[in-house]
Amino acid sequence: MDFLLVGFLLWGLLIAAVILLILGLWKNSWKALLWSGIAFLPPMLLIALGHDGFIFKLALLIPAAVIAGAVYMKKRMMYFM
Repeated sequence: MDFLLVGFLLWGLLIAAVILLILGLWKNSWKALLWSGIAFLPPMLLIALGHDGFIFKLALLIPAAVIAGAVYMKKRMMYFM
């Protein structure tokens, strides 16, 4: 039963992250992108730490890219203010 709850939590985080990513790109919201990157982090971290292959380590690039996009978007918005 515990693994089922962990699975629901991880899938819920992935679904929330994808929804926030789409919403953040659509509305140009750096806060939504930042929360999307944070929500992507635990599932991708488990994937990266669970396997030995290099290709699984690349899963960490997804949250890093989303958080970097949020930081870039925030700096760009402050530049135009």
